[in-house]
Amino acid sequence: MTASEKIALVPGICADPFFADCAAVFEEYAGKAFGVGYCRKETEGGIVLKRDPALPEEGYRLTVAEGGVTLLAAEKKGMHNGLADLLDRIEKDGDSLLAAPCDLTESPDCPWRGLMVDLARQWHPLPYLLQYVDLCWKNRASRLQLHFTDFQSFTLPMKAFPKLATEGRSYTPEEIGTLVDYAESRGIVLVPEVDVPGHTSQFFAKYPEIFGTAGVLPASDEVFDALRTIFSEVADMFPHSPWIHIGGDEAAIGEWEKCGRTKAYMKEHGIADIHEMYAEYIRIVTDMVLSLGRTPIVWEGFRKEYDDRIDKRTVVVAWESFYQLAPDLAEAGFTLINCSWKPLYIVTGRVSWSPEEIASLDPWQWDHWMASSPAKDRGIRIDRKYPVLGEQICAWGDVIAGWENWEDGIKLEMQLVAERLPALCGKLWDLGF
Repeated sequence: MTASEKIALVPGICADPFFADCAAVFEEYAGKAFGVGYCRKETEGGIVLKRDPALPEEGYRLTVAEGGVTLLAAEKKGMHNGLADLLDRIEKDGDSLLAAPCDLTESPDCPWRGLMVDLARQWHPLPYLLQYVDLCWKNRASRLQLHFTDFQSFTLPMKAFPKLATEGRSYTPEEIGTLVDYAESRGIVLVPEVDVPGHTSQFFAKYPEIFGTAGVLPASDEVFDALRTIFSEVADMFPHSPWIHIGGDEAAIGEWEKCGRTKAYMKEHGIADIHEMYAEYIRIVTDMVLSLGRTPIVWEGFRKEYDDRIDKRTVVVAWESFYQLAPDLAEAGFTLINCSWKPLYIVTGRVSWSPEEIASLDPWQWDHWMASSPAKDRGIRIDRKYPVLGEQICAWGDVIAGWENWEDGIKLEMQLVAERLPALCGKLWDLGF
């Protein structure tokens, strides 16, 4: 299509008051992209944002025609999706803004179009987190999971346990507030993760009198009371987040054999072995999150024989296909998120897969590159009758943390994500069946 066949747009925008903040976000991104300021008034040839309650929550109707642009949505997330689509269609030709004519109605096939960023192995200053929110908005992603805690650092500010925050590698309450407001204004749902009972060296180092088992949190009433306080604070910090991720994988539970408090707890509660204790730990913490009115998310990690112990409102991220396979989790009644290591993992400086490989992964399929994995070569598939919310790219900071110039590592990570997130979101938006 030539420039003469495209519609000339006027940089004006008129929004239903319900969508005023959506219009402001679009003005900001359009200004950066095209160097053009948008006037906030109805202008012939400009953009009109209207509410249509008949559309799905994330859906929109976009019309580009002579006379301007009309964008309809029922909810703010749908309007953000439509504005991101529109921004992608606009091009600048000299002093003119052009877009091809269209009339389309869109809504996503998968609600979970996600990105996870590891802030614990490699801490990211706040401006980088805001840029990740921008990437999510521009690609019509829906969730941004933030891995706040791990062996290397605890990056959240805690009122009840202030020593947990790792010096020089954690966020202030004001920074968290800025991040929360920024994501909320763009329709991106943040998913905070506090990883327990493994990946918890910072707990042990800062409060050994409470969390005193190296490598894994003890099982005791005192520890569970502390975790209730921590997760309550997390819920307060992220008031718009319906989900809280509790980690729940790769715990060195063999250490419990040497932990007097854990062994006493197991004896008191009739728990036979450390694998049962592990599942019980997941049950206790997921119930904490449910009691806060949030939905818990956990990495695949507990054994199949204990599936009935854990509330089925818990969402399970199937990723490695070692601890428990997706078919078993689905049969047990869990809703899943697909984070198949291959091709959805990015370990900057070490491994990543191409956008084409990401685009070809069915949400009901898991692959792996390790020869020992059941998902190697043939992959693992489950029937589409089982609930899979979608997929998520996971950007891990293991290697960046060892770089002399970590900012170069973060910038490379962002480049890798920026190249791959469109493939994930585009595929999950329209599965083609």
